[in-house]
Amino acid sequence: MLDWCAQMGWAVDRLFVDEALEGSREDREQFQLLMSLARQEPRPVDGIAVWAFSRFARNQLDAQFYKADLRKRGYVVLSKIDDIPNNEMAPIYEAFIDWKNQRFLDDLSADVKRGQHFIVEQGYWPGGRPPVGYIASSEVIGQRHNGEPRLGHRLIKDDTLADRVALAWRMKLANNASLQEIHEATHLYSKREHYSDFFGNLLYAGILVYHGVRFPPQWESGERFCDPYVTIDEFLSVQQQREKRTLAQIAPRRLASPYLLTGLLRCGVCASNGVDVPMNGHQQNSHYPLTRCYRCANKMHGRAVSCAMPKTPTWLVDEAVCTSLLEGVLTVDYLSVVLRTVQDELALAQTTSTERINIIEGELKEQKERLMRLLAVIEQKGMNDLIEQQYDRANERYLALTAQLTGLRTQHAHARSRSLSEKDVASYVAGLRQVLLDGSIEQRQAVLRQFIARVTLHRDSVTIEYTFRAGASGGSSPITRLLTLPENRGLCVGDPWGHHLKGCRGLRNAESYANE
Repeated sequence: MLDWCAQMGWAVDRLFVDEALEGSREDREQFQLLMSLARQEPRPVDGIAVWAFSRFARNQLDAQFYKADLRKRGYVVLSKIDDIPNNEMAPIYEAFIDWKNQRFLDDLSADVKRGQHFIVEQGYWPGGRPPVGYIASSEVIGQRHNGEPRLGHRLIKDDTLADRVALAWRMKLANNASLQEIHEATHLYSKREHYSDFFGNLLYAGILVYHGVRFPPQWESGERFCDPYVTIDEFLSVQQQREKRTLAQIAPRRLASPYLLTGLLRCGVCASNGVDVPMNGHQQNSHYPLTRCYRCANKMHGRAVSCAMPKTPTWLVDEAVCTSLLEGVLTVDYLSVVLRTVQDELALAQTTSTERINIIEGELKEQKERLMRLLAVIEQKGMNDLIEQQYDRANERYLALTAQLTGLRTQHAHARSRSLSEKDVASYVAGLRQVLLDGSIEQRQAVLRQFIARVTLHRDSVTIEYTFRAGASGGSSPITRLLTLPENRGLCVGDPWGHHLKGCRGLRNAESYANE
């Protein structure tokens, strides 16, 4: 570079070198220093020479921006290896080179990703530190261009941690042990917060999630990326148990919202595009209560073209949801069947938990006797490495069994069912229906959140997903209902009332909102 400058008769004032840094990065220290010095007044030099424009900036927009900035300040910007003619065609050549440099970067990124995906498809770890409980075992999978062996890394269980990792999963599966209890029994991490990612990692079920894709491709047929610690069913069971320990967080503004479905309502148009967007309450005109509507938050805070969902009158959606709840759920017949189903399940759980408690108590007694024997040996012969390892394993097992027994006893106590008569059920249903019909907005919101997990509003229908899973048929899936709405014209342009009354019947008609 210096020889080329000397041949051209240029005096080099200073060199700027960013070693081992790609040209796609804008935060290069020497590059930013160059730009900072170039902005001084008066200009310290007449021009800036680079080895190649790809070393100056690979991003097409960055390259054009920074070069335009320098040239507006009076600098000449030249490249050693890019053959750009010194005529009116120079800007066209330079623009093409900038495009080619970015295209090279995009192609390189695509090639690297394709190569990484190929490695993963062959069952090899793509790189990085393996999760706790696994280590990478190297094996030769080919040769590099320079003749050196190309290595692939398969994940195998780490023998030094496998027992503790398996123990953590057993504790979570058996009684949904807390992260603190698991941490005290296993000490897999320095902090208990790390166990949240641990139990959410599908790799422990033998399935690798890489760039949003699950490997191996035939994982549903039973193939696994590595030796699993749990089955896929056990992993899903743990995820459901974790949800029970998760506290639902509701923003204070939603708790005080005057709109009935705030926090529950979602936009169906955005949901069809894979985006979870809430619908917020909005009043078009403060003098006309009937102009209250639900609007897609994406449309409210972004551009109008971002979502095609119209402004939907609140009474239209509220009626459909409340009527569905009153007619389909809050009835004596339906809740009586659900109650009997729940009581049968609780009775079965009581019997199962009693048997499990007896088994754990027996194992705990045996483990305690083993610990006492080891302590007696230590008192007589002293401590050595072998005895210390045996004592540590026995103590870990004892602590895990103790935590498991405590959790089972707690579950057993909570699972005791209380018999309710049909009169009790009828009284309970009547109270909820009265609140839903005549209660305050806060009381009605509380009833809805007790039974409804999510409401998705489409242009011509409403999908309601309830919180309970036990139905009249004893099913285990969340109950979902699809309701057809009257014609949803949205808020009519030029209509001060902003609603379409024809054919509307239900719990609370449009006029009732005018009295609130």
